[in-house]
Amino acid sequence: MLTARPADMAAYATPPKSLTTDFDFPVRERLVPKQNEVLVPGATPDVAHLLLAGHTCRYRMLQDGRRQITAILVPGDICDLEALLAGRSSYAVSTLTRCTLGEIPLSRVAATHDPVLAAALQRRLRRDEAIAREWIVSLGRRDGIERTAHLLCELRWRLAEVGQATDDSYDLRTTQHDLADALGLTSVHVNRVLMNLRAERLIQLKGGRLTIIDRTRLKHLAQFDPAYLIQ
Repeated sequence: MLTARPADMAAYATPPKSLTTDFDFPVRERLVPKQNEVLVPGATPDVAHLLLAGHTCRYRMLQDGRRQITAILVPGDICDLEALLAGRSSYAVSTLTRCTLGEIPLSRVAATHDPVLAAALQRRLRRDEAIAREWIVSLGRRDGIERTAHLLCELRWRLAEVGQATDDSYDLRTTQHDLADALGLTSVHVNRVLMNLRAERLIQLKGGRLTIIDRTRLKHLAQFDPAYLIQ
């Protein structure tokens, strides 16, 4: 696992507190294969699902089978944070890759009357909301290549916060179908966009590893400003 934070992040606040290391909650680790359901709509969770490795997503499915991914989660994220606070899930959570989940009993969280914990959970919720707002902007105003570039920049920033990315590269093992459902595009369109980004020497994607060749140009194309990620 990587630990050093990229140079362009050095001046920013530290990432959100970890439920396992900062608050010492007991965690039961569970390996989950890719494309497996973790939470279904309407469920009442009794454990918090902390993502330890891999990628999961939150999504909504329309009656005709079309899916919209509303969030891609990275290690350190709580998969069902909003559902935990509301007491009931309005969305589904699924693994995108092979994942390790940490299950924390809600009874232990509820029994911990710690204002620092409450503040940490609120900070995570504000960050989730900020990311969701930026995704709305992408879906409404950025074109296909811009929103793809923005997502790649965002994932690089979030993964670097938790030591899962270098200055220029990170693992990206999600399928083009999954990316399409997150970006509001077709798989064919995503394939074309990725080919264009490669042709412009902005990225390289090989063996499940994304390398950003020209970070400055990619950020400019996406109009990426990480301020919304700093809560």
